[in-house]
Parts: sequence; C-alpha cells; structure tokens
Amino acid sequence: MLRTLLPTLTAVAVLWLSACSDDGDNGGDAAEDPQAALETAAELLAETSSVRFTVEGEDLPDSGTVVVGAEGVAVPPSSFEGGVRVKAGALSSTVDVVSIDGEIWAQLPLTDGYEKMDATGLDFGDPGVLIDPEQGVGQLLRSGSDVAGADQVRVDGEVYDQVESVIPGELVDAILTLADPDADVQATWSLDPDTGRLRQATLTGPFYDGGEQTYVVSLDEYDEPAEISAPTG
Repeated sequence: MLRTLLPTLTAVAVLWLSACSDDGDNGGDAAEDPQAALETAAELLAETSSVRFTVEGEDLPDSGTVVVGAEGVAVPPSSFEGGVRVKAGALSSTVDVVSIDGEIWAQLPLTDGYEKMDATGLDFGDPGVLIDPEQGVGQLLRSGSDVAGADQVRVDGEVYDQVESVIPGELVDAILTLADPDADVQATWSLDPDTGRLRQATLTGPFYDGGEQTYVVSLDEYDEPAEISAPTG
C-alpha cells in the first residue's frame, strides 16, 4: 500500500513546495518580453481615469532644500491635487498643490489660501506632469534602454513582476528635478502580473549634488472617482 501511495505523495509534495517557493524569486510574464510589458503599462496609465501617486525619497541630503515625498491624485491628461513634503535644513513643511494643464496653485506654509504660481517658483516643479503621457511616467516607461526582466518582488504582501531600464536624465528631470540632467537614471518597474499595471517605480540617480538618491513612486487606486478643479481661495 505504501509503495502505491509514494508516487502520489511525492507529486503532492512537489506541488506544495512549488507553491510555497513562489515568494518573489522568479521572473513572471514580464521576463518574456520586458519592453512590451513596459509599453502595456504606459498604455494602461494613459487610459486610466485617475490614479493615486505616493512618492518617497531615500538617501536624501541633510542640507539644502529637499523634496522628501509627495502624495495625491492625478487625473489625465495633466492634473494633480495633493501635498508635497519639503525639508529645508531642520524645517519640514507640506505644500498643498493643485495643478491643471500647466497652471499651478500652491498653499504655502503659514498662509491661509492658495496662490497661483509658476513652476519655476517651486522647488519641485509641476506635479501635474506625472500623468502627462507625453512627458510623465508613461514616457519614462517607453523611453528606457537596456531593458531587462528581473526577479519578482513582494511588496505589502503582493507579488509583482519587475523590469529594469536606464532612462535619460533629461526625461526624468521633467518630473523629479535632477542636479545633473545629463546623467542616466536607473529604473526598476514593478508591474501587476494580473493587470499589467504599473504599481511601483524606483528611480535612482543624481537628484541632488554629492551622490545618488532614490525616489520610490507607488501607484494605486486606479480609476477611482476623482475630479480636480481650480481652488477658489
């Protein structure tokens, strides 16, 4: 009887071990055609009615004015509403921003309302560009070189496919200001294997003088109801 059961028990054990070992170590569908996976993610981002962005900086300088992070909702083609966290020396603050098709309103710290501003007057540029298909994250997805599939990764309990690429700094500079726009930026894209959507982008390059820093851009809440309008005051 035992001899009869052994093949079945062995097969069950192999299946169980295979399921348990799927912990983000192997490449998914993106490994077969990583460039196509990035282009699909760019198309899906362009087609979404809204998406929530969260940006977190790593290895940032201790001095000067530094963008620590940001979060908010973006609506195509180029609108954003949210907050940008900025640190200047020992002082930290959050600047509330509304951006609609290149027009920007910001509520600066210690002020009572929004003020219309030019992007050059802000240390972080125009966050509305994030969703712009011509110069935002979608363009970065399509414009990389040395595109290659990487191991899957587990983020907050979810397993994502990964693709790596190298992006010209001048393109990244339109979204996250670079100290050296002529330098390349290393990108790692985390894609949902079920939907093909971009869920996280890790960008490493010379955003500030004196080395390399990393910004992790997370995307969620695709296609949630959202409407962005100019502030009234």
